[in-house]
Amino acid sequence: MLKRDFHANITICGIQAKTIAEKYGTPTYIYSEKKIRQNYYALKEALNIMPFTSKIFYAIKACNNPYIARILVESGTGIDAASPNEIILAKLLGLSRNDILFTGNNLSDQDIKFAVDEDVIFNVDDETILPRIFRYGKPSILSFRINPGGDVSVTGQQTFGGSQAKFGISPSNAVHAYASAKNGGVNRFGIHMMPGSCALDVDYFRSNTKTLLNLANQIHNELDIKFDFIDLGGGLGIPYRDAQSPLDINAVGDAISSELRDIGGKLLTKNGRIYMEPARFFVGNAGVLLGKVHSIKPRPSGHIIGTDISMNVLARPAMYKEDGGFHRLMFDGSSDEAMVMAGICGQVCENTDFWDKNRRIPDSVEVNDLVVALDAGAYGYSMSYQYNGRLKPAEVLITESGEDILIRQRESIINMLDNIPLDSVLLDRLNKLKGE
Repeated sequence: MLKRDFHANITICGIQAKTIAEKYGTPTYIYSEKKIRQNYYALKEALNIMPFTSKIFYAIKACNNPYIARILVESGTGIDAASPNEIILAKLLGLSRNDILFTGNNLSDQDIKFAVDEDVIFNVDDETILPRIFRYGKPSILSFRINPGGDVSVTGQQTFGGSQAKFGISPSNAVHAYASAKNGGVNRFGIHMMPGSCALDVDYFRSNTKTLLNLANQIHNELDIKFDFIDLGGGLGIPYRDAQSPLDINAVGDAISSELRDIGGKLLTKNGRIYMEPARFFVGNAGVLLGKVHSIKPRPSGHIIGTDISMNVLARPAMYKEDGGFHRLMFDGSSDEAMVMAGICGQVCENTDFWDKNRRIPDSVEVNDLVVALDAGAYGYSMSYQYNGRLKPAEVLITESGEDILIRQRESIINMLDNIPLDSVLLDRLNKLKGE
């Protein structure tokens, strides 16, 4: 997706970074349609070897721009939604209820009613809300998200399972949960587990599949339930550091298949399928964030490089300090021949607004140089926010034909004030500022 020419100038999908910056400004997220499609078809091919039909859902939380999600939906995915608004986005993309998986947590009555009314696939995170669900109706198909319990380790930045995680139900409660749902009139079921994110170890997927199948087998034996789907979650990782190797996606397919081969036929209904719901794997390395160096502040232990890529624009470096919210950086026009240690930060008035307090960067970096954060397509714009009057960035898509398209405008102060019911005095002043 990124290349450097002889003069160390960066091109993004064949377009010079400085050309994009001049046209759209900075900071700007830039996505590659070609790379997104390549990632999807790589996973689809890897899953085709399984002994059962698979269905892939895109976890739209990672990058919720409809233009990005539409690439995957057109390729064949459903949508994994975490809220009613994401269900609405899925319907905006033309999907029917059978292609929308709702996996929320700590749901309000309004959340529950909406999901039941829309009759989407309801993946329940907490068995205690079953009476509240039944108050509004019976889902056509219901699954439970199982927390595997115990100690869970993942070669990534987040763990979603284990005794300290907030997600899912305990394996010891699983049979009771399914019995309660069955007694309540539900007759079609799925089962789901996702204990971690950004896994790069094939054995993680083998172990996860085996754990879930063992539990599904217990439920089947005790309650005579067969499953319309077995959902292995997402968790497919991408390397954020040079030392990390890419996930062997074909080996993942082999590992899952080997676990399914002996027992899957017993657990699945006649038309039962294997679900997966990746996000980062599709869009993470298909997006970059383009910014600019605005200041170089001397300090005894190394200069501080101030950029316009602040924590409100890309939250991961500040949010996942302990778990490794690391992104590689490239500076346009700067070679890597002579390197120095520097701190790299954004413009927000918080001392946590650092990419890194000790990062090796080219010694030739200067004010107004462009900087590109790699692997920023997942959990980038979708986690951005307004703070310090620093607004959300623009988004640009590079199509397969090489055309650059603006798919989200950069926010303005007008956007910040949109939802505030201004009185006549403030509204008059605003109109004057707008030149009206």
